[in-house]
Amino acid sequence: MSFALVLSVALFIVVTVPDHFLEEHLWRHVVREHVPRVFLWTLGALVVLHLIVDQWHLNEMIQKGKWIVLTFAGMIGLIPESGPPLMFVTMFAKGVVPFSILLTNSIVQDGHGMLPLLAHSRRAFLVIKLINLVVGLAVGTFLMAIGR
Repeated sequence: MSFALVLSVALFIVVTVPDHFLEEHLWRHVVREHVPRVFLWTLGALVVLHLIVDQWHLNEMIQKGKWIVLTFAGMIGLIPESGPPLMFVTMFAKGVVPFSILLTNSIVQDGHGMLPLLAHSRRAFLVIKLINLVVGLAVGTFLMAIGR
């Protein structure tokens, strides 16, 4: 269902927008600039995760230092990219980190959604990111304190 919806929207865009938009904005900007970066972030996150969990067996160290990992998850959430949070999603799925760490990262992380604001106002971007970080760390700290 969702694939059909995305395909329909994509087809609608291709049929209705000017060729300039397709060539300049969609192809040159999105596909040639952003897709490789997202791919490399995702690949890098998966390689680091593989090394942490499967090769270096840091599960025990992560469990002992989960407060440090919680802070690290909040700080990683500040990066306006979508690749790094994949580490926390995958570690949660593998049972390496508790839900509180995943939620902290998810609250702070906006993916690419904040990039337009960054282009408009760096100050507003930083204020919102700081608010997200404080809220994310507060919620994560509370959940970790109660054992979640």
